[in-house]
Amino acid sequence: MDKQIKFSEQPMKVKIIYVAVLAVLCITAVVIGIVSVASKKDEVPDGTENPPVSDGSGENTDNGGDTGEEENKKPEKLTMTSPVVGEITKSHSLDMPVFSTTLNEWRVHTGIDISAAEGSEVFAAASGTVSRVYNDPFLGKTVEITHDGGVVSVYSNLQNTGIEVSEGQAVSAGAKIGLVGDTSLSELADEGHLHFAVKVNGVSVNPLDYISEESQKASLGIAEV
Repeated sequence: MDKQIKFSEQPMKVKIIYVAVLAVLCITAVVIGIVSVASKKDEVPDGTENPPVSDGSGENTDNGGDTGEEENKKPEKLTMTSPVVGEITKSHSLDMPVFSTTLNEWRVHTGIDISAAEGSEVFAAASGTVSRVYNDPFLGKTVEITHDGGVVSVYSNLQNTGIEVSEGQAVSAGAKIGLVGDTSLSELADEGHLHFAVKVNGVSVNPLDYISEESQKASLGIAEV
C-alpha cells in the first residue's frame, strides 16, 4: 500500500502554498459576505421607492410634507375690553377673602367690581353667544356670554329691566347688553357698580388677565399694567 504522507512531513514550499491557498479562500469568502450584505441594504421593495420615515415610536411620520404646525398651534388667548368705564372698587380674590359690608363677613370675591352709576350702559367684553340670562340669588340680574376656548364672561348686578339680549343670541364685542342696577343682595351696601367675572372651563379667573392693557388704561384708569 502507498504510504500516506502527513502534512507535517510535507516540504516547506508545499506547506507555504497550502497556507496561502487557504488564506485566499478565507479572504474571498469574507469579501463575498460583505458585498452580499451591502446589496441587501440597498434593495427597496416594489412600490416603496420612498419608504416612510419612522420617529422610533412605531408610527408613520410621512405626512406628505405636513410639519404638524397646525396640530401644535395653540389657540390665542381671548382679549376683552372693559364692559363699563369706572374704577375697580373690589378686586378678584380667591386666596384672600375680602370684607363684605353688606353681609358683615369675609368672603372670597369671584369677580371684580367696577364703579358705575345705576343706569350706566353695560357692553359685551368680547364676541360670543349669550348662554344664560337669570337672577342670581346673591349677585342679582346676570347675563352670561360664552366665548371660544371655554371662556365665559359674567355680568351681574344689572337692572331687571333694560336687558337687551336673550339666550342663544350671538353678540359682538361692544354690543349693549343691559344697564347697571342695584339687584345684588350680597352687595347692596356698596356703591353703584357692575360685578364682572370671567370663568375658563368653569373655573373662576381674574378678569384683568383677559382685559387688554389698552382697555385697562382707558376704561379702568389703571396707569401701569
